[in-house]
Amino acid sequence: MKRLDLTGQKFGRWIVTSRCRSRLRGQQRLMSWLCYCDCGKRRWVFAGNLNSGASQSCGCLRNELIAKQGKRNATHGHRRSGKGSPEYRSWRSMLTRCENPNTLGYAFWGGRGVSICTRWHSFENFLLDMGPRPKGTTLDRFPDNDGNYEPGNVHWATAKQQRHNRRSPQKRSK
Repeated sequence: MKRLDLTGQKFGRWIVTSRCRSRLRGQQRLMSWLCYCDCGKRRWVFAGNLNSGASQSCGCLRNELIAKQGKRNATHGHRRSGKGSPEYRSWRSMLTRCENPNTLGYAFWGGRGVSICTRWHSFENFLLDMGPRPKGTTLDRFPDNDGNYEPGNVHWATAKQQRHNRRSPQKRSK
């Protein structure tokens, strides 16, 4: 069986320059090609990824598209190297406990009907409204502990403040 020669062909931003020996990918031997991206980077790309369009560039195309959409993590600078800032972690936790039924404790927030205002689905808007998180505080729904996460009903509170803002025992059993 004659192998297909991709040398000189262009796939997205890749230009194929030469064939490599077949490489192992899991249990399979696959043909890979040395490719140069339009931005100048060089990579070995599997033939199947070139032919299917799964690989269009070294990643520069994706980065450009994300930047054009304005969805780059660097826009707010709070989601760095995994963990993120205290404000970002509080925001993610709020979203998770209200909107993910698989989360431990969901029944106490989202399962009870506690929701998040549409504006706060954007971290930037949440940060604008709440400001920086003071050390030793977390999110607290106040003055209405049964209310939603929205401006005017949420503040940064210490553990002591939150103990005073608990649901009454009658409401907890419902």
